[in-house]
Amino acid sequence: MKLRRLHALLALVAVLFASCGEPVNETPQPTVPHLSVDIEGIISIDAEGGEVEINYTIENPVEGLVLEVTSASDWIGEIAVGESVSLFVDVNPTTQSRVGMVTLTYGEESVTVGIQQEGATSGSEILFEITSERKMAFNSKGGEGTILYTLKGEDATILPEIISNKEWLTIDNVTSAEATFSVERNRATEKRNAKISVNYMGTELTVFVDQDAASDEVTLRVDRAVVKSGEAVTFTVIYEEEDVTADATIHANYTNEEVSNPYTTIESGELSFYAKYNGLKSKICSVTVIPAYAPEFPEDANPESFDFNQRMLIVDHTGLGCAYCPGVKQAIHDTQEKAQYKDKFNVVYAYTFSSNEVCYSSAARTLWNYYVGVCSTGDKLTGYPSFTTNYCFNYTGKYQLEQRIDDLWEENPAASIAYAAEIVDDKIVVSASVKSSVAQNYKLSLWVLEDDIYARQTNATAEWMHTHSNVMRDAPTGVSNSDISGIDFGYIEAGATLSRILEFDLFCANSWKKENLKLIAVLSAPSEQYGGKYEVVTTAICEFGSSVGFDYKR
Repeated sequence: MKLRRLHALLALVAVLFASCGEPVNETPQPTVPHLSVDIEGIISIDAEGGEVEINYTIENPVEGLVLEVTSASDWIGEIAVGESVSLFVDVNPTTQSRVGMVTLTYGEESVTVGIQQEGATSGSEILFEITSERKMAFNSKGGEGTILYTLKGEDATILPEIISNKEWLTIDNVTSAEATFSVERNRATEKRNAKISVNYMGTELTVFVDQDAASDEVTLRVDRAVVKSGEAVTFTVIYEEEDVTADATIHANYTNEEVSNPYTTIESGELSFYAKYNGLKSKICSVTVIPAYAPEFPEDANPESFDFNQRMLIVDHTGLGCAYCPGVKQAIHDTQEKAQYKDKFNVVYAYTFSSNEVCYSSAARTLWNYYVGVCSTGDKLTGYPSFTTNYCFNYTGKYQLEQRIDDLWEENPAASIAYAAEIVDDKIVVSASVKSSVAQNYKLSLWVLEDDIYARQTNATAEWMHTHSNVMRDAPTGVSNSDISGIDFGYIEAGATLSRILEFDLFCANSWKKENLKLIAVLSAPSEQYGGKYEVVTTAICEFGSSVGFDYKR
């Protein structure tokens, strides 16, 4: 093989750099990487081909940035990048010279080097040619390949000699027209390449085989994300779209101990696991284990939908001895009877007019204090009757209730809540799921309400006003003079659902009827409109011993 450089007459690519005098800038300028090669013009090689080396220099290298080298010519292959770039040029079986390009890229800089190969001399005999692709690509799973060729020698009974230079590529069969080979699966996370030499009557041609690296991602799946204590979950490990569970191990996240598959849960709470396969580790997979006595999570009636309905929070701050309060009660009652409004809000009656009234509660009083002291973007709460809408807007009678609902009701709320509630041994147990169309954090406030309290209402205009329902009794998630948004339910990704089991001690005063208690869940999220304060997203009322699903538009 002869290797020589051609200059002016054979120059395929000429790159000229010119610089002009610049004023001196005393401010240090950031250094940028610069790629250069030691080739002047192109590299010329004879018809026999062979190894070629390209020396390069990178000034001001950047950490993490690597040199990439490519060529579109199938007769240039086996490219390797080290202190220099090495490649292999195949035999040119024709009498015509040919030119190929090799491109070196480092960041935003590229340098192209030409490879010019002479044709075979006119007197030499072309004994065979390869008619299939000279470069073959395989994914990490491997597979079978075929090399097609035409033999032109006098003795066609002589078969070519086919040799692979790598153990993971084996030659299966050779005929006078083709050779078949097999590529094993690549289990390494690095690409690899091989060279197949085809020798016939003293002439050698080369086929290059490139194989993708194996994926470095292992996926752990569980058949149920929520189970009751004592139930089993089954894991599946997926690698490159194949089930490799039999060859993988499952581990508890925090202890790293290997666990059985299936795995029987014992302790309730949030459990996390990961899988190990072929030296790779999966992402964490979580399982929520709920107590055996906890209610089942409501099923999602429309898993693909995020077309939620919003039910605003209306709080009527009222009292039995308040002579003007029946006016607001009547307005709320009339609005609930109208088809266009009945599904747009839930109402809570907070009796705070007098602490001596049977419907009074300290939780209701704290609610009053909050609206007076913190959220006062509307009219101040100064007397009775008053009602508030959601958390951050107050209303005392300046506008009609229906007008306020029209102003604040959200056509497309970001989330909805589904939950089931039980009273178990003087504990409130709630299995709650929040489904969100946007990524954000949510808070949840749970208030205990009581129905069917009979007490005479001053200035009642109808008999039904003496029976009081949705009366606020307690807030197990807590309310204070500065915050009524409850507990941090968690951050939810867009399009995801988060489920939690919540337990609270049940407080029930002697005058309350336990069988008439129920819950209202108030879901809230940060609002830019109110300076980042948590504002109501939606609400849902649930009877103890029952459940409510996600509230989709009807």
